[in-house]
Amino acid sequence: MFNPNYIMVSGHNQKHLSKITSLNGTIMLNLEDGVPRHLKKSALENIIQLLQTKPNKDIVVRVNAIDDGGLDEIAALNEFDISFRIPKIRLVEQLDEVCKLTDKELHLSIETKEAFFHLQQFKHPQIRAFYLGILDLFDELRLSHELITFDNPLVLHILVEFVLKSLYLDVVPIGFVYQQYKDLDGFRRWCDIQRQVGIRGVGCITPAQLEIANKIFIQSDKKYAKMIVDRFEKEGPFTIDGLYVDEPIYKNYLLHLTPSSTSGNTDF
Repeated sequence: MFNPNYIMVSGHNQKHLSKITSLNGTIMLNLEDGVPRHLKKSALENIIQLLQTKPNKDIVVRVNAIDDGGLDEIAALNEFDISFRIPKIRLVEQLDEVCKLTDKELHLSIETKEAFFHLQQFKHPQIRAFYLGILDLFDELRLSHELITFDNPLVLHILVEFVLKSLYLDVVPIGFVYQQYKDLDGFRRWCDIQRQVGIRGVGCITPAQLEIANKIFIQSDKKYAKMIVDRFEKEGPFTIDGLYVDEPIYKNYLLHLTPSSTSGNTDF
């Protein structure tokens, strides 16, 4: 099942590529940001070599923007059992270009103002997930990154709008990467905030971040949900910690345990 927590692994870093089998999350093989331009060709070759070994992992490849080599990268990788993440998308017509090349599952980076404010237009059966690229979005809006704080209502508004529009389209909403990878307390706090508004998972830079994200978005949810579901199916309606668990409550927790193609029923 699709794990909405992912770890970014740059295609030019052979050392990191060799360790993906030990990671418990979706592997995001990166050809875009984070790969120096002069190393993009060798990064693509490295990823092809890796995929030829058929690693038993859920792999998404983040290609470059479709007007900056992305279409060629999709063509080169289309034979493999992977999904594609498309960055910097602005227009639905760009999505049409991608779909002419591949019938693979698609993930879109929502980091341009056109994509964010017109997200409802990006409805397509191949799309599985949206990723909020908050740093790029702030750049587009000419907003300082210093505004991305825990208590800024603007950030909360962006998160809520992103989640609601994603779920309207039945697409998994995935939160932003926390760049300060050594600040695990800050990362944990951002995970809690994003989870509370309906984000299903986040991007991770290190295995330590991935471990935290899995606990916050997956393990804790599933354990509690299983307890609620099992007890309701055995006893019927009951009360726990001041919560009256009846049929609607039971059905909602059942979503946490039932894999499906819809965004509300992913592995979280």
